[in-house]
Parts: sequence; structure tokens; C-alpha cells
Amino acid sequence: MAAQFGVNATITAEAARPISIESITPIGIAGTAEGIEDELYFYGSVTAAKKALEAAEAAGSLLRAIRAIDEQSVETPIIFSVFTEGGSEGETTTACRNAIEAFRNASGEFGYTPNILIAPEYSHIAAVASTLQGEAERLSATGVVDLGGVNESAALTQADAFGTKRLILLNPKVKVYSEEQNDYVYEPLSARYAGLRAKTDGESEYGWADSASNRVLNGVFGTQRPVEFVMGADCEADRLRTAHIGTVIRQEGFRLWGEETTDQDTIWQDLTRVRVFDRVSEACQKGVFFAVDKKADQLLYAKLSVEELLRALKGASVLIGYDVEWNAAQNTLANITAGKFYLDVRMQNMPIVKTLELNFIYSDAWGEELMNSIG
Repeated sequence: MAAQFGVNATITAEAARPISIESITPIGIAGTAEGIEDELYFYGSVTAAKKALEAAEAAGSLLRAIRAIDEQSVETPIIFSVFTEGGSEGETTTACRNAIEAFRNASGEFGYTPNILIAPEYSHIAAVASTLQGEAERLSATGVVDLGGVNESAALTQADAFGTKRLILLNPKVKVYSEEQNDYVYEPLSARYAGLRAKTDGESEYGWADSASNRVLNGVFGTQRPVEFVMGADCEADRLRTAHIGTVIRQEGFRLWGEETTDQDTIWQDLTRVRVFDRVSEACQKGVFFAVDKKADQLLYAKLSVEELLRALKGASVLIGYDVEWNAAQNTLANITAGKFYLDVRMQNMPIVKTLELNFIYSDAWGEELMNSIG
């Protein structure tokens, strides 16, 4: 308490607080690993996770997945959720679903929440895909589903079962080299996509605002079936992408083609937009937490903090524009008395180019130049 005599001093801050956005993308992988207990494991990097599994000789889907992620040349936190296959498909499905649901405990145990959720070799199962969606929605993350369709028609049919901004659908499997079998095999695309997405996020301060589509997937030598890609014409690759299915095209390397969600609202079918709003909102929530349980005059600096972040994002071409205003309709006298305040944050992210139309038009406007050149 302050002294009764002499000079007392207090130190306060009247300034906007810097708000930063994480470019780290923790990946949560549900899978099998022989000889390892069924629980959550955390590793600070892909390299550490890979070394741990290889040292334990823990064969299974987790080892194959971490090798696929490692091929994308990325270092990011990894969270394993290990399960053991049961005696029947139903028991295995239940075990996998339980492992995915365990990711909700990762934040409390490790201080990290997975931003991408995958279950390679199992996500083609409808019940597993449903659980991935549920946990992705709970954690504001992105779940990745490998559609099991062996042809275009089957993949398109399976995609009709989904409608959420929290899932990415992928098809077909990709041809890769297996260290275990010392031969080429076909594996689900989800692990390699997760590695590519995390790599894109970390390539720059604002990498999370970039698309992972049209980027080369390392370690891919083909696809389980040829995916027709004809630039500027109707083809299987574009039909899959139109149906919100990410695929792989061969164009100066094997590239991811498409990163759209299946959400009914077309605004949220762009995963890049979904992730921009996710990261900005999460950062702002943490950034203005200092104002909670303080005197209401601190709200001025909370608002300024948000505005400073958005100004920086506009300068970095993450946003086109923004507007931050107190909501006059909701900030009623009763709500103010109750300590409830409402701040509207409007922003538009820089759109990702999906189509570029080149119009070539014949013109005779330069005929005179020709005649002049030939005398």
C-alpha cells in the first residue's frame, strides 16, 4: 500500500501494445507406432520427432508420416497421438478417433495446440474424417482428409459428404520411395501436404497468408492414377479442384493443385482467407487480454493495439484494408454498466489469384509499320 507520508510513485502505460502473429504451425498426427505407448508425445521439431521414432524402431504410420513431412524441408513442432490397431476395422476406427480427440489436451500438456490435424492411412474412413472435422472445429485448426476414391468419379462422390471450412480434401495417393520396403509405393498425400503447408507458413513473417497451392511437393514421383492437367482447358485436375478436392499435377515438378474448403459459404471456401482470419483473431485476443479486469479507459489502448497490427498487415499486403470501430448498437448503457464492450473489426485480405484470363486479339493496327519497314 502507498506510504502515508513522503512521495509515492506509480508506473503505468498509456500506449498500444505490440501484437505479433505466430508463423509456427504445429502438426498433430494420429497414427500407429510399434512399441510406443498409446498417448500424446511432443517434439519441438520434425527432426527430433523422426529421430525418436527411428531410435525406437517404431514402425507404423507415424514413421511414414514424419518422413513425408521431413521431405518438405520444414522444421515445426510435432504432436503425436499414438494408437494401436484393434482386432477389427471397427476397433481400429474407434482407437484412431480417440487418438484424434486427444489432441484437445495438447495445449494443457505441452503449451502447443496443433494447427493441422492429419491421420494418414486412416482419414479415408468416414468416421475418422468426421472426427477430424470435429476436432479441427474445436481447435480452430485445419483437418486433412485423404479421399479413398480410386478414380475421379469416386472422389467427386465422396467429396459431396463434406461441407466445412475446417477440412481440406485430397486425392489421389502419390508415388513415393519407401525406406521400409526399399521400393516405390503409393502413400496418402496428407502428410506431405501438412509439411508443405507448414513450410509455406514459415518461409516469411507472413507466410501463413500465402497459398500452398501450385508449389512443388518434394519426394513425389507420380500419382496412383494419372491426373489429367491441360492448361486452359477442362481437365480432371480442374474438375477435382472445382469440387474442392486438392490434387497433384505434373507441371515443372509434381505440384499441389488446389487448397479450397467445402464450406457452403463461398467466402470461406478459400483456406487462405480462413487461416488469415484465424491467425489475426487469435493474435488480437491474446494482444488485448491486458485490458480485461482493468479500468475501462484501457480499452482505448486495446483498440489502438488492434489498429497497429492491422496497419502493419496492410503494409505487408496481407490485407487490402480494414476498419476498427466500437459497435454503437451493442455498447448500450446496460452493457457498459455490466462491463461488456463490443469492438467491430472489419478487414479484407489480399485475394489469392485462382484464374488469370489472357485475351489475345488480332489487330491490323501495325500494318503501316510493316509497309514502312519494307520501303
